[in-house]
Amino acid sequence: MNTCPTVALAFMGVTMLEACSSGGDDSYTGGDTSNGNGGNESSNGNGYTTSGSNVIIDLSHSAFSKLQNDGWMNFTAMRMLLLKIDSSTYRAFTNLCPHASGRLKWSYNTSTGKFMCGYHGHSYPDDCQSSGTAGGKLDCYTTSYKDNKLTVTVS
Repeated sequence: MNTCPTVALAFMGVTMLEACSSGGDDSYTGGDTSNGNGGNESSNGNGYTTSGSNVIIDLSHSAFSKLQNDGWMNFTAMRMLLLKIDSSTYRAFTNLCPHASGRLKWSYNTSTGKFMCGYHGHSYPDDCQSSGTAGGKLDCYTTSYKDNKLTVTVS
């Protein structure tokens, strides 16, 4: 039986533009964090766990090598952008673009300290305070680091 690729992708919630994009966000997307307990606590074997509003990331897990090597990643499974400031300081942001609500096509410019949304080219500073080129700012989450674990509190 033959299935049209566009229809098959639509069943998975992927538009044709997203499926064919060549954006620079080949980052880890993770998996389903639900384990049938209402999202209160979950461990999925992919290098992170959730507990209430906390996401605990094992930074030594291979799924987060992009964060360790490139200094940032789009952690789409938990809908956040992660940024490594130094060996023990990290920032986390929503990956929802304030301009047009895109989540998938992010890049990061280390020389300007800005995330760029690939959908319309707008950029957003990584300081958790300044507005981006289209207005609005990326919402920041509270982070803490201990024993190679990054805890992000999403509230």
